[in-house]
Amino acid sequence: MRVKVRISELTIRDFRGFRGEHRVVFNDGINIIHGPVGSGKTSIVQAIEYALYGTQLEVKERVSKLADLINEDSNSSLVKLVLTNGVEIVRELKRSGETARESPIAMINGTRYKGDDVNPKIIEFLGVDDDDFERFVLVTHRTLEALVYGSITKRSIFIDKLFGLEILDNLNKSLPMSQLEELINRLRQRLASVKELPEIIVKYGSIEKAREKVRELREEIDKLRKEEEELSNTYNDLLKRREEILKNFKGVEEVYSNYIAIRIRRENLEQELERVGVKEVNETSIRLRLERLRDSLIEKLEEYALVKEADEVSKLVITNDNLAEAAENIYKAFEELAKLKDKLVEDREYLSNVRNDLEIQSESLKASLRELEARLSQEESRVREYRALVSKYGEPIKVRKDIEELRSRLEKLSSEESFRISLLNVLQYILSNHEERCPVCNRPLSEEDYENIKRRIEELSKGRNDEIEEIRNKLNELEKVLTNMETLLPIVNDYEATVERARDVRSRFEAVVSKLETIERSIRDIDRRIQALTRFVDEFRAEIDDIDRAISYLRKYRELNSLKQQEEELRQQLSNLGIDTKTVTSIEDQIRYLDERLTQVRAKLGDDSAELSRLELALSSLGFDKEDPSVLRRRLDFLEDFYNRLVRIRAGIREVQARVRDEMIKIVRDNVGAIFKLLYPYNDLEGAGIEVTVRDRGVVGVVSEYTLYAIRPGGRKVTISRLSDGQRLTITLSFLLSVYRATNHNVDFLLMDEPIPYVDVNIRRAFAALLTRFVSEGLVGQVIITTQSEDLVNDIVKAAEETNVKYSVIRLIKEGNERRIIQGTD
Repeated sequence: MRVKVRISELTIRDFRGFRGEHRVVFNDGINIIHGPVGSGKTSIVQAIEYALYGTQLEVKERVSKLADLINEDSNSSLVKLVLTNGVEIVRELKRSGETARESPIAMINGTRYKGDDVNPKIIEFLGVDDDDFERFVLVTHRTLEALVYGSITKRSIFIDKLFGLEILDNLNKSLPMSQLEELINRLRQRLASVKELPEIIVKYGSIEKAREKVRELREEIDKLRKEEEELSNTYNDLLKRREEILKNFKGVEEVYSNYIAIRIRRENLEQELERVGVKEVNETSIRLRLERLRDSLIEKLEEYALVKEADEVSKLVITNDNLAEAAENIYKAFEELAKLKDKLVEDREYLSNVRNDLEIQSESLKASLRELEARLSQEESRVREYRALVSKYGEPIKVRKDIEELRSRLEKLSSEESFRISLLNVLQYILSNHEERCPVCNRPLSEEDYENIKRRIEELSKGRNDEIEEIRNKLNELEKVLTNMETLLPIVNDYEATVERARDVRSRFEAVVSKLETIERSIRDIDRRIQALTRFVDEFRAEIDDIDRAISYLRKYRELNSLKQQEEELRQQLSNLGIDTKTVTSIEDQIRYLDERLTQVRAKLGDDSAELSRLELALSSLGFDKEDPSVLRRRLDFLEDFYNRLVRIRAGIREVQARVRDEMIKIVRDNVGAIFKLLYPYNDLEGAGIEVTVRDRGVVGVVSEYTLYAIRPGGRKVTISRLSDGQRLTITLSFLLSVYRATNHNVDFLLMDEPIPYVDVNIRRAFAALLTRFVSEGLVGQVIITTQSEDLVNDIVKAAEETNVKYSVIRLIKEGNERRIIQGTD
């Protein structure tokens, strides 16, 4: 297993904004590089990246050139990087005109490498190339903003890049699909005449009939143009006649204009009413329908407790003269009922969500209850065994007391028995040897003493061995019982605790089930009310719409009668002035007819002209291409076959993308949840994860839409967009670390270049706490972070001291064009 590497020391000379030589020492734990804008914080991160790979992100993205890494007052620069295990990398840049020449040297595992051998050896040693380094070792504010605050599209593009899928995307885009499509379309256009031939034959019967149609269209167009000209002349003549007649109507132009306008409006109204088939509208019938509608609305408003609206509608008096106003007031009250229906639908949706949450809780509690009951079932026999022992022998404390008493009694009896045996042996010895003196006290022994010794021997011969044996057996029995009880007691305690937990879970489960039943009843009641209200709303709206139409027709009939009266009055007025309205209106009718006819002729002329142009173009293209159509066909077939092969290649690339994506999601999904639990200290979220939806957009390619989410207690998923800033930050960093850890590399450090330029105090403190957990939980051994925020420095230092995490503060001072580096733990 390879030893993970960290950064020990960086030396730079005339690099970017730093003039002269500067040395930075990095420690394990958190290294904070702090300084104002332009003090060189990012330059230090760039120097580390440049030392490792001989390139840098801005140079790769063509924001700057390699020569821009040299201080403007110098012609050369040097970067030296020392890693924890003694690996040294030195890169020197020298100006050469507008460009720069690089001289790299590296010492790895005691071997010295130069020139082109340096980069491959460093990549092999670290297990990370420059692209992967910028994906998951170097974290910038762009990285976090894309994940924390970016849209789904922005986040998905970044994650695809993080997974390395953009390489396959670029490969996909490099396929010459559009160029081939252009060539194929060009050939298809050249073969268009061949393709149009069947269409012409289907539409016109044959090429000859198509050509005959061309002649017919030309003749028809000529006739239409002549008719248009004749109609235009007649139309202009009529306009002149009307103008001459009107010259004699000096002083009555306004009356005449009103007469014509009213007459036209009257005719249009008559035609409109005739088209819809309305011959008569009864005012009383409309009023009765409105009254019935009003009464049904009042009943429904009262049913749904809309008392104010019901009172207002009940006060409404409907007459033949206020039908439109009454309909409007009724509709306004009806809208409250429609809003109530929408509110019921919202309530129903809310209750459905509550029900879903309760069902999840119910299933979780049911599973917990089953697990606890299974556990109780397994322990029940041992508990019965323990209780039987207690019933027979008493509690363990009593058994211990009984054992102590038996031991004391046994000890006493054993001591007495030993004394008895010893005394018996002495007496038997005296008797058997007929000793003249006592061997104990040396007193002379008489015959009477011998008789007493014989009686004493007889008394001492009766021992208490049976009683001792009985006590020993009882003692052994109780000791075995106590051992068994002590073995069973933890099981009994766990059983009783489990019973209590099961009782609590069952109580919670029954409460959830009760709530579910209540919710279900509420949903059924709301469904019933929604169904009834929807039916009423639909029927009411259809009825009120029909009444509105009837009122509209009534209004138009009234207007029509008024127009007829006005027309007659104006006609009579013109007649009294000696104007022949029949002649004038006849001319007006002819003008209107000619205007309509001219419009029809011109429309027909336009259609025929368009058809003639299309047909002439199609016929003219037949045989236009000088190249043999069969040669064009073979060329097109070849290109189409080649295009289809590229399509299959693209499909294969997409399949590889899918496999890589699935594998990365599988690895990251397992890691992100575990890391999130280590980093997030609260209990309102118990996990995190990532999901992906893949959409195939054809030529655009496969588009991934990633969703980062947290998991609430109970299993409900909450997308990152619905979380607080601190929670978003924790999920995002958990995700980045999961990718970092899922990759097989030899790097044990993270570089963070101004990861959070915003200064929100909650985000700042959450981020500081996360950094210290990175190190304290062993997720990464070294963090190097740059920031211009003094508050963030203080928050990180405070969090590090509270958790005993090592840290150091590197201060950058900018004085004019000079920069200084001050190191210490601050």
